[in-house]
Amino acid sequence: MKNDITIIGGGLAGLTAAIIANRKGHSVVLVEKKQYPFHKVCGEYISLEAENLLRWLGLPIEEWRLPVLDQFRITHSQAKDFSSKLPLGGIGISRFKLDEFLKDVAEKEGVKVLQNTRVESIKREGNSFLVLTNAAENEPIESKLVFGAFGRNKPHFALSAREEETKTKGFIGVKMHVLADLPKDRIELHHFPGGYCGISAIENESYCMCYLIDASSVKNLKGDFQKVEDQILSVNPELKRYLFEFEKITERVSTAGVFFAPRPLSQDGMLFLGDSAGMIPPLAGNGMSMALHSAVLAAESAYQFLSGKLKYQELSFEYEVAWNQQFGGRLKTARLLQNLMQTSLATRLSMNLFNFSPSIFKFAARQTHGIQIPIPKI
Repeated sequence: MKNDITIIGGGLAGLTAAIIANRKGHSVVLVEKKQYPFHKVCGEYISLEAENLLRWLGLPIEEWRLPVLDQFRITHSQAKDFSSKLPLGGIGISRFKLDEFLKDVAEKEGVKVLQNTRVESIKREGNSFLVLTNAAENEPIESKLVFGAFGRNKPHFALSAREEETKTKGFIGVKMHVLADLPKDRIELHHFPGGYCGISAIENESYCMCYLIDASSVKNLKGDFQKVEDQILSVNPELKRYLFEFEKITERVSTAGVFFAPRPLSQDGMLFLGDSAGMIPPLAGNGMSMALHSAVLAAESAYQFLSGKLKYQELSFEYEVAWNQQFGGRLKTARLLQNLMQTSLATRLSMNLFNFSPSIFKFAARQTHGIQIPIPKI
């Protein structure tokens, strides 16, 4: 099987890159290890900087009556609640629904999507990549380019900053959908010892409830998430009430080994997208939109190379320059906020500061957001 681009991973970044590259005239194969649709640990909030791109991709925002979130609230067991209007705001939609929609668009437009397929190895031979999967026919996929969009888990064939990551604190993420009696235009964050929980509206009158917690806290309770919620999250009275009152409509999904250390943006000519290029801290407030934007950058770099405007040796450099221009400063700010929210005292002091001067919160929020994502040129 020969094609222009093979994309490993069918999340937001991978699917969006596949659609864009296909619309630019390239042949694309996307390899996803799971079967759509499926749930992912995610805050399920997309910054409105991605709105134009989402419409370009065909997302029927009005038809699906997706909630627009432009209000913010944060609580702490030992501080006065802080509320504010968000400088930009976002759209609520589950990954279960959005990823399947993008997969359907990709297939309809000509992308070959291989589901339930795992990549076993990647080899560079001459001017091509050979991608070997566990598919029954075991036929290698020969591609001119490979994108890595496999999220936070680096597979064995892709080097990562593991040595750096093991020196930083690891986290566990947990997500569930609930029925809640909350404003549909508000995203909330609730601090608890060692982490925080976010809750916001998504489609079909339901809410995404997702929390990030220090992995050692979960280990101490032998991985029992019910005990984690009863003994740790419930230290925050508001969160305790939510956990007791809100009806869970999906099972918990969880992911371990979450680190926020920087990662390489490319390897041997393979470009990394979204969380594959560095886990985006949830407190950036736009992890989903940054994944979408990285797909735009990668697809444009690929087009420049495949059309002969970039040499192979220049490809990774051009992509990394574009990535750092768009995300470098925002990720530094997001990692700083992430560290603050993991510390009870720092969170409490920050909330006191925000209550004293709400403009400081709005300034901080703007530092983690960028311009409207440009529509790809086709």
